[in-house]
Amino acid sequence: MKKTLALILALTMALSLAACGTAGTASSPAASAEPGSSASPTASYVVGFSNVDDIYSYCAKFRDYLVADCKELGIDLIVTNAGGDANVMNGQIEDMISQNAKIVSTIACNPDGNTPALDSARTAKLPYVAFLNSIKGGDDYDGYIYIGSQNYDAGTMQGKYLAETLPKNAKVIYLTGSLSNQENLDRKNGMMDALKERTDITFIAEYDVDSKKDRAMSTTEDCLQAFDSFDAIVCQNDDAALGAVEALKAANRLDGVITVGIDGSDAALASIQAGELTMSVLQDAKAQAKAGADVFAQIRDGADPATIKDVFVPFQVITKDNVVDFIAK
Repeated sequence: MKKTLALILALTMALSLAACGTAGTASSPAASAEPGSSASPTASYVVGFSNVDDIYSYCAKFRDYLVADCKELGIDLIVTNAGGDANVMNGQIEDMISQNAKIVSTIACNPDGNTPALDSARTAKLPYVAFLNSIKGGDDYDGYIYIGSQNYDAGTMQGKYLAETLPKNAKVIYLTGSLSNQENLDRKNGMMDALKERTDITFIAEYDVDSKKDRAMSTTEDCLQAFDSFDAIVCQNDDAALGAVEALKAANRLDGVITVGIDGSDAALASIQAGELTMSVLQDAKAQAKAGADVFAQIRDGADPATIKDVFVPFQVITKDNVVDFIAK
């Protein structure tokens, strides 16, 4: 079993301020794949990447950075969009292997549903790079490398912020992604652990909105009907948080409600600057993609995947007090 160790990139702080600039719009057809489709390059060193779903703004931003970084390093990337379907993703990985990809990689749909993709890579004796979302059983394969961030830390940052800012006896609504996904569960656990000392805070409702803006918006609308008052809406990504903000704005209820997300997306930064979204936790897409492209290049140049350590890029808190440091960098 490959020992999993955290490697904090020495250049993370330099990259992190650049991470929230406008995402690159790669001219390659790989950057705009439809669900289930692929764009196949023809050069000699080919790497496959299956994105969980281009509908998520953060994942689309990450994809664009990865495409650009691989191009700069002379790596041709097969890019596919699984459309949120684990079975589609598994099939895409098999197709990449048949197209002679030297490495396969994913932002997985879920840790269990995409184990067949890992198994396909293992059978083909190919390295498997898991971005952002881990794959169950990955640590049992020497060719498996994880690149992302410690999701527990993101939840901890949310919890510490809430502990410092929520009024006494605050009421909170929690909008999550699927908690069958370990990354979402880690975010929840981190937040709850950070709030242990605030025993006066009550979570009056928790809903799985699949971290999607439209579902978060409609759920918030329902909450406005169901609850006379609440003090905060906490979300596990910025898409959901922005949906909650839109519903609150439409009902003229935004004032007095703390709204919290994760990702530090461009739209979230603009919302924070406008005084709408209260806080986000930056997940550094630029640094994560750069780390991925560098790992691809290391393997291409002869490195043994079993010797390459997992990479964890730190999260950062963004509020109205520092949002200008992250905009247009």
